[in-house]
Amino acid sequence: MDRQAVNSQVCITGANGFIGKSLDRYLRQHGITTFHWNRSNPLDLNGCKMIVHLAARVHQMNDSAVNPESEYRRGNRDLTVNLAKQALEQEVEKFIFISSVKVIGESPGKYDINVSCNPADLYGISKKEAEDELCELFAGVNNSKCIVIRLPMVYGPGNKGNMLSLLKAASKHCILPLGSANAKRSMINVDNVCDAILKILNDNGSSRSSYTTYFLSDNRDLSSRELYSLIYKNMHNGSGVFPFPEPFFRFLGAAGSIMEKVFQKKFPLNKDVVSRLFDEYRFSSSEFCKDYTWNPVITPEEGIKKTVEWYSQIN
Repeated sequence: MDRQAVNSQVCITGANGFIGKSLDRYLRQHGITTFHWNRSNPLDLNGCKMIVHLAARVHQMNDSAVNPESEYRRGNRDLTVNLAKQALEQEVEKFIFISSVKVIGESPGKYDINVSCNPADLYGISKKEAEDELCELFAGVNNSKCIVIRLPMVYGPGNKGNMLSLLKAASKHCILPLGSANAKRSMINVDNVCDAILKILNDNGSSRSSYTTYFLSDNRDLSSRELYSLIYKNMHNGSGVFPFPEPFFRFLGAAGSIMEKVFQKKFPLNKDVVSRLFDEYRFSSSEFCKDYTWNPVITPEEGIKKTVEWYSQIN
């Protein structure tokens, strides 16, 4: 289907976040005007018929909240449900909810959209509860559709989190012991996220279900070794990695987790860190690609190159 301009403004929540800023810019580049939803006036949707809900309480590595569970539910479940109810009252046509692969849990593996969910942390639990509530709200609704997009790690200019740590390491010429880290993990460039959302906004498939859930990725997964090598090669010569026995890595990770319990403080290497480096964690976006006739607009090589260029400009 050829691209066509959306007829009304698109409401974006979380427009000042990493994905929100990129989406706002991307939609405007494609001739779509946007409205930035404001928490101080949550009932004001400015007459928008389409909403992209990005606002959330993201994963906190060192959470200082008195009651983190309550804060996650308030920021991810309750906010989402209240906004969706308001959207239905105002007969919004599409409610796009940006969720996370964390709703399925942390177990290594390769998953399609039919996988059972077993979230392992408060962030994943609150996102899954939001999904469940949305499924009930939109069940049997004829004029409004809810599309849930579960994202893996998102990277690109403006990046934070784990990718930023790798960029910092490469910029300092750090050679990492990732030569044996061959298990692949899904991720997605922020431009691909924006383009997929644009595809949904422009879609006129009136016969689609009132509630649908998808995974979304770059459609080409990378291992930790491949990812860091791409970053390093865009900054310097060489691969940036050297071989190190995986069993010894896992032993050190297990020891680190034990030390954390004993000393009640975070260690740089623990079981979770080792799992992120060495375990498979992959999600199929084939259903979305089929339903929306979509393919990523940027490859991992192009995405990493743009990310490195951005990082080099700000440092």
